[in-house]
Amino acid sequence: SFIVRMEAKEAAIYGDAVLALLNRAKRDLCARYGLELKDRITVEIFPEPNDFAVRTFGMPGAAGYLGVCFGKVITANSPASQKDHPSNWQAVLWHEFCHVVTLEKTRNRMPRWLSEGISVYEERQADPSWGEQMDPDYREKILSGKLTPIAAMSSAFLSPPSPQDLQFAYYQASLVVEHIVDRYPADAIKRVLSDLGAGITINEALAARVAPMDMLERDFTQYARDLAGKLGPALNWERPDSLLLLPGSELALAEWAKTRPDNYWLLLRSAEDLMQAKQWAAAKVPLQNILDRCPSLTGSGSALALMAAVHRELKETEAERAILLRLTALEAAVPEANLRLAALAAETADWPLAERQARRALAVNPLIAAPWRALAGAAEKTGKVSTAISAWKTLLQLSPPNPAEVHFQLARLLQQSGSPEARRQVLMALEETPRHRAALKLLQQIPRIDSTPPAATLPAN
Repeated sequence: SFIVRMEAKEAAIYGDAVLALLNRAKRDLCARYGLELKDRITVEIFPEPNDFAVRTFGMPGAAGYLGVCFGKVITANSPASQKDHPSNWQAVLWHEFCHVVTLEKTRNRMPRWLSEGISVYEERQADPSWGEQMDPDYREKILSGKLTPIAAMSSAFLSPPSPQDLQFAYYQASLVVEHIVDRYPADAIKRVLSDLGAGITINEALAARVAPMDMLERDFTQYARDLAGKLGPALNWERPDSLLLLPGSELALAEWAKTRPDNYWLLLRSAEDLMQAKQWAAAKVPLQNILDRCPSLTGSGSALALMAAVHRELKETEAERAILLRLTALEAAVPEANLRLAALAAETADWPLAERQARRALAVNPLIAAPWRALAGAAEKTGKVSTAISAWKTLLQLSPPNPAEVHFQLARLLQQSGSPEARRQVLMALEETPRHRAALKLLQQIPRIDSTPPAATLPAN
């Protein structure tokens, strides 16, 4: 079903996972939208952003794109290109393949807003931590009347005032799809796509298959406002004037805060200042205030992430574990949090949790050693020897600093599974570290296979 082109080293590390993800996306999404996809889809993954940009746009330097779909061709940046701004490569490929489905279903006759809206919506259906989520900025835009009318949604993608407005357009489009799926007949979206494929315009298709446009506009606006209002309703979301945040304005800011004791921005600022001063216990107070009133808020510098850091500094391991469980369930691109939770799970022998968090870390960056090592250890403890062997083999592809130990662990598991490759791996461990005592002992336990052919038997005289 797929032709995947990747750098050879990356293909050896997570190429099989890419194919497994794409095949699952094809199975689920084609069934959901009633599409029989017979053609093979080409997916090209680039470790260099400029190579991705040239292949995709014909020129280098096009920042801000994780992946692009051209009908039967998908291009994507690999985890190697993400550096300080990680994303979940599985969510990206799921999103782009959903474009394949909707474009094929409509014969490429669909507005971008609907295609993006369905793809972001389907991300959240595949994994609640994928896709755009409600945050303070989106809440403010919705409640301040900055929703784009559905009838004019294409304009939000054609000429957005800023990158932030474009990102909000993705989110709003996904909410329109979510609203239609939740409120109207289950096959409404599928019928709209069929109408688009027949040449009917989007607004005509929506009016015919969903509701008259004025009714749809009205109901959606209320739906979005209700959703935005559910984000921390007990918090005060008023932003302080920028002049109040300047040095020397502390008294004026304190006076402003007196009538807004539950202001989100001031609580977050207070927590960050206390953490900067290493007053960890004091920082828990404003953070807990936020979490009590808005438990599901995510994003960069969220109260959940900050509280996890505070608990770690205070060595409150159980509390840190509980916060990390909430954080990693809500956010897809937090590899450090996933690895930390995997380590905490290993300390308490919660091996299924350790394996799950290692896999979630690999969905962000499979090109580093730590999640593979965590996966190998957890898989062995849960009796998944073949998974552990595969993880150790992959770790060798990443040039680990102690290859002898990796070869030894691999040899040990291969010997348990009865594989003759165990002897080769233990010899490679000893080649790296000749005095590796455990490897020498293991070598003595592995029977040598005599590869010398038997001597020819001469006929008797």
